[in-house]
Amino acid sequence: MQVISPQSKEELNEYYQLRWELLRKPLGFEQGSEKDNLENVSTHRVIKKDNRFIAIGRLHFIDNKTAQIRYMGVEEEFQKKGLGKLIVKEFERISIKKNIFKIILYSRESAVMFYRKLGFITIEKAYRLKDVQHFLMEKLLTEK
Repeated sequence: MQVISPQSKEELNEYYQLRWELLRKPLGFEQGSEKDNLENVSTHRVIKKDNRFIAIGRLHFIDNKTAQIRYMGVEEEFQKKGLGKLIVKEFERISIKKNIFKIILYSRESAVMFYRKLGFITIEKAYRLKDVQHFLMEKLLTEK
């Protein structure tokens, strides 16, 4: 499957809808909470199957050395098939092209092992969002 960027207004709406359904709705957040003030300066990626989005993620640049991955999600029936890995690898490629030194993210406890398998290390226990513990993780990038 191919990692693509949502293009049209309809695709962006589908992207944000899936982001809310996967990441915010299960925690009891209202629709609209899936967006923040960095949407217009971020890189959005999706994976599509049978004409619908099944995996999503976002990358933004904190400064000229650091990028952050946020809002990663894969529909449950498609988890453990390498789709999240495809999106993370795409974000790594984009970051390396921009001479970014490291990528950080705040992983839910349930996803820490996923990110560790991709070379991220846990820096510290970070914050709780509702009842979900998050951990600051990072990966130093080198050209491959």
